[in-house]
Amino acid sequence: MPDHIVGRHASQNHECGTNSRTSTKTSARPVVRRFELITEREAQEIETTASRQLRRADTFLAAARYMVRHHPKAGATTIRLAAVFASRMHRNRHGHIAFNLDATVRELGISRRTVLNHARYLRELGLIVWVEHGSKRNVLRARHGNAFGPGHGYRGTASIYAPVAPPAWDQTQGHRIRGTGYRARLIGFTVAGRDRAIAAVRRIARTKHKNRRCTPSLVGTSAPSRQQVVARVKKNTAQGRVPSTLASARGVLTPPECQAAIVLTERVQREVWWLFDACSRRLAYALRPLIQAGWTARHLAAELATWGVPAHLHDPAAYIHHEVSRRQRLAELPPTPAASASAPRADDGTRYEAMLRDRGRHTPAWQRYVEQGRHQLRADLAELCERRRVHAEAATTAYQPVLRESEEAFLASLPSESWVDAPTPRDIYAARAHRRAVGRGRVLLAADDVWQEHLRDHVAAAQACEILRAQWASEAVNVPSSAVESALDVGGDWRNVRD
Repeated sequence: MPDHIVGRHASQNHECGTNSRTSTKTSARPVVRRFELITEREAQEIETTASRQLRRADTFLAAARYMVRHHPKAGATTIRLAAVFASRMHRNRHGHIAFNLDATVRELGISRRTVLNHARYLRELGLIVWVEHGSKRNVLRARHGNAFGPGHGYRGTASIYAPVAPPAWDQTQGHRIRGTGYRARLIGFTVAGRDRAIAAVRRIARTKHKNRRCTPSLVGTSAPSRQQVVARVKKNTAQGRVPSTLASARGVLTPPECQAAIVLTERVQREVWWLFDACSRRLAYALRPLIQAGWTARHLAAELATWGVPAHLHDPAAYIHHEVSRRQRLAELPPTPAASASAPRADDGTRYEAMLRDRGRHTPAWQRYVEQGRHQLRADLAELCERRRVHAEAATTAYQPVLRESEEAFLASLPSESWVDAPTPRDIYAARAHRRAVGRGRVLLAADDVWQEHLRDHVAAAQACEILRAQWASEAVNVPSSAVESALDVGGDWRNVRD
């Protein structure tokens, strides 16, 4: 099977001879490949990278130790940063890493700029790619949605990296790869790659058991074999043994029940020292008979604390599985504790959210505000609100709009000679739509007598002003007042009288 071709981040440099005699010998030499750093930011994204996905921390560290020699500035600090990233890969099923800059600085004991520089070196070597760029957006706002409030606080969006394997490393290790880019998969080894993998496994086995002085019988078997032995133990009630009552409790659980069991197991892990580095899912399965029987986290922690733990315990979940079955078979388990109403429940996230919401209420500043300033501030605020309400009511009662009657009342109150005796356009359109005759004239509104009287006073005042102007004008041109009055009575104009 031919070797897998290296991607775009590695270039081939064949050493060719100077004449035809040496061309055959030169072609048999191994090909020397020169790695090119990935400096374009577009090629460092998860969608555009030529490297394939990695999920195992040991594989990522092996690739980092090999690739660090191809960068002029990378070194031991780069390997340390890669080890920190590898320690976080188990937190995500895809192996993605949340780049917490402050935590990384504290863990490595170096400056922020140094951490950022060596993270850039890993990107240029094709060992990590961006899944999401960090920003100052509050991730808690997106998590809570419309339920977000002032008490939830602030948490910036971190950069998410994905550990990957560069094509140059796959080519060197003799990996056979199917596909390209991040979705490529390892499907086998070449002949040289298979020999290299076998040698690596043997070297790891020799290193692992190099300093072991105990015999295999004292150390114990591995977890899978121990589980197989426990699963095949037969329950014999004829010899006086207690029948299995907890084994029947193992069954198919719903996803919420499984999640609650894992949360309860995590609480037990925080209280039992020899369970802190075990898998919570496997522990939840091993403790499922006791959990379904009604045992709480407090009772489980108290029971597990009394167990004698072997000196070389490699798999706590398998040990618990074996001990639960053995103690149940020998009737050594204590009776199931009664579930009390006051027993602490597993936190489903509500308590944690309440803690985040109320974390500001336990600070010295908050206590000082409660003791000294809250009562006075609330009193001042109530006084301001009452003063604003009184001012608004006074302004509403004092202001009276002028001539704010309806349009129909205003038109109906005008004198009959000041408007045409015809309906409004709306009445005309309504009559045409309903196929009826158009009405003539307007009906005076009975409820608008006050406005009508007010407008009649205005008309009378206007007429009186006209009479006074006519009298003043007649006196100015020596026209008899009797002629002015007769002209006004017949509807004439005083200008005609003057002329």
